[in-house]
Amino acid sequence: MQSRGKHRILIDLEKLNTLNAEGCPACGRKFSLGDQVVLARGKWQGLKYVHGSESVFDKKSDTHYERRFYAAKRKT
Repeated sequence: MQSRGKHRILIDLEKLNTLNAEGCPACGRKFSLGDQVVLARGKWQGLKYVHGSESVFDKKSDTHYERRFYAAKRKT
């Protein structure tokens, strides 16, 4: 797995085989080789890998959040 910037990584074959059992928790799609993913917080417990396009980076907390979770969090 390669680093891409500070928070983004590219999916390699080992990570692909591990993560595709459940897929992306944010959108439900399976990961593909070379996808950019981030560790993000969401409605689940702890951090999970999600597609980069399904995440929002919060500079204040220095953390990625799943888009819908972040939008709901901002409304409250």
